[in-house]
Amino acid sequence: MLPNQPPPAHPVRSDMDSSTARGSYNTVISRNIFSSDGIIPEQLMAAQDKNRSESEAPVQSSLPLTLKGTIVHSNPQKSIANIEVKSKNQVLAYHVGNDIENLATLSAVERGKVIFRNLNNNRLEFIELKTDGAKISFGAAKPLERPSKSDVAQVAPNKFEIKRSDVLKYTSDMAAVLQQAAMAPRRNSSGEIECFKFLSIQPGSIYTQLGFQNGDCIKAVNGEKIDSPAKAMELYNALKNSSSIKMQVERDGRDQESEYNIR
Repeated sequence: MLPNQPPPAHPVRSDMDSSTARGSYNTVISRNIFSSDGIIPEQLMAAQDKNRSESEAPVQSSLPLTLKGTIVHSNPQKSIANIEVKSKNQVLAYHVGNDIENLATLSAVERGKVIFRNLNNNRLEFIELKTDGAKISFGAAKPLERPSKSDVAQVAPNKFEIKRSDVLKYTSDMAAVLQQAAMAPRRNSSGEIECFKFLSIQPGSIYTQLGFQNGDCIKAVNGEKIDSPAKAMELYNALKNSSSIKMQVERDGRDQESEYNIR
């Protein structure tokens, strides 16, 4: 049986270009998919600034800080910097990572130089000792010219007097004073510091004037135990304002106390 109607006509394909214009995507292209307002979060900006500053070489600092001495340890975390904060007129001991009076954070301690991060501009900066060779050391003692006059007067056994002007003189040049003797910490079986022992003392130095002898081991100052280099430096700086100092020393296996009056 033959069909009596023609087959249906196929739809005619349009030749019109149906592609979307590129301008229609501008809204999507210009949009920050991580932040709708297009602002980089502060946390990301801070991280970028930190990474950038760490790649830069430190510059000399203009902060009101003066380096007085350094103790460089084989373990960088145990190194110590003795820094004077000019606004407070005091010298304090700092370890790596310590905050320096809300001005900076200590990053590294080198011989005669420290590097820190300025908390105001997040920049790595450094300060150095003002005089060459003024480095704190527990190694060989520095030769010292014998003074013609003693700055310390012994008024009784284990009792001494010293002028405040002389105390200020020695505490202002701590690095040089510490180099007049070789010292080392003495530790117990647990590895804890018991005292600091004099290995050698230069004749005529301030240490001999204060009555110390080779082999003496300083255990405490004014009743406070000396159990770390940092504590020793802090107590040393505290001498500026002290009127009386009592020092516990072990000599030939026996403890004895020496008293120093500052007039």
